Amino acid sequence: MKGLTLEIRPLEGFGELEFGSKPEEVEKFLGTPTEEEVLEEDEDLMDTLIHHYDEIGVTIYYDDLEDPLLSNFETDNPDVTLFGEKVFEMTEDEIIKLMNENGYEEYDIDEVESDENEDEMDKWISFEDALIDFLFQDGKVVNVNWGAYLDEEDMEDEEDMEEEE
Repeated sequence: MKGLTLEIRPLEGFGELEFGSKPEEVEKFLGTPTEEEVLEEDEDLMDTLIHHYDEIGVTIYYDDLEDPLLSNFETDNPDVTLFGEKVFEMTEDEIIKLMNENGYEEYDIDEVESDENEDEMDKWISFEDALIDFLFQDGKVVNVNWGAYLDEEDMEDEEDMEEEE
């Protein structure tokens, strides 16, 4: 098992891991997942394979059970960086500024009832053009979720790269 750089790379991946990777490639860096589950969707959507890596606070989502490709990451690891900054140490305004400085200017803020405490509201700050969401509880980042759209062209490019190796 190789070490993984804990760097969020919007629309690209996480450290050395790229969106579109297969589970076997991910396991070279992270080893066997702590837990595996399948989220079954209706016939219009693909089922999702989910791998939890509890020891590093990372969850990985793969689209399509027949040919799983990495499509999304989620983390609560406090050591994660984004554009060189420790994201879990940042305020809402600092994250918005960081994202703006890196070309992601449009964002939405949604407040939802907290899963932890029904008297409190959680806040999601979402940058649609970066496919990244930050969850805040009590003014602190507690979770970051980011992904990429995988289309047929992405999958063909991945297959071509594998054939070249």
